[in-house]
Amino acid sequence: MRGALKGLTGTMEHIERLETAFFKIGSAFNNHKEASPILEVITRESLHCLRGNRSTIFFMDPKNENVKAEFTHAISPLHQQVGIVEERQIAKKALKEKKPFLLEGPEDFSDFFKYEERENKITSLMSIPLFCKGKGIGVLSMVLINESYRFDEKSLRFLSTFANFSSTALEMAGLFEEAQKWNSCRITYEQYLDKILNQLQGLSEREQQRIDTHIVMIQAEGKVDETEFLASKTNQMVPWVRGAIILKEESGINRRKDERIEIPVNVEFDEEYWGITKDLSIGGAFVLTPDPMDLEDEFLLKLHILDGGEHVAVRCKVVWVNKYGMESENLRRGMGVKFLSPQEKDQKRIEEYIKEYKAKNLLIKN
Repeated sequence: MRGALKGLTGTMEHIERLETAFFKIGSAFNNHKEASPILEVITRESLHCLRGNRSTIFFMDPKNENVKAEFTHAISPLHQQVGIVEERQIAKKALKEKKPFLLEGPEDFSDFFKYEERENKITSLMSIPLFCKGKGIGVLSMVLINESYRFDEKSLRFLSTFANFSSTALEMAGLFEEAQKWNSCRITYEQYLDKILNQLQGLSEREQQRIDTHIVMIQAEGKVDETEFLASKTNQMVPWVRGAIILKEESGINRRKDERIEIPVNVEFDEEYWGITKDLSIGGAFVLTPDPMDLEDEFLLKLHILDGGEHVAVRCKVVWVNKYGMESENLRRGMGVKFLSPQEKDQKRIEEYIKEYKAKNLLIKN
């Protein structure tokens, strides 16, 4: 009866040690984004949980492919350096072969080194490799020193759990560092882009014309003649907004034939975004919106034209966009869209609306 109670007490103590270890490791994950403080907690708590004498996390040195102790926790200062050379040797082998090692007693050490009689010596050892992004980068190791009891397979499974925690901490720290890096790149890119756009807006008309021509010719892969392009701007063959990104027109489009008006027309796209077009034609429109879509995106645009009927739904493609940089009176946030094969009835409604509006506007002027 007394033996059974002692066994139950030992089991309860072990469960309590596990609960404490997992709680402290979980708290470390919540409180830290860097791997180092989490690994320190794992090194300490795994030792207490498994009643070892020393636990160590070794990392691979990429310069010489050796391993070096990065985090160590020992029950007694006397255990800090006992058998550390032999432990490092086994850790290096576990990392190289990418498999855990369990040396239960002195008889298992003969395959690795000569086990000499010493006053202080390792009597049992476990070594488990750590992985990050599928690559072995370190080892979690634990030893018993001058102890009568040994580690067994159950102990190895428990230590594997702590090794998994360590690998997770390394993966998370790597992801956080990468996210910070890309966020920094994005911020730097946006700052440079704003600076460039501000500089462009301050250029003279002649300098702006030269830059605009050069950009469009690059995008057209040298297939657009510079003289023809400048003439197209003068004749309003293409919509032009200073600072907008221009795509070359697709074949079969002649914008000089398109009747167009400049009047606010409510539009709806993506089922949730609203905007206004101040430049409506039979073939397309310019949509003022703080959330323009990306170049060459295709979507359904709903035009709420004021002709007494339902909205007109037409498939569109983004052919140019002003999405970044500072917004000014001459550089509005928005996108130029091209209508993709609208239904004949919808195209007729747009055309009649444009003609009716122009006729009314002409009558008012006269």
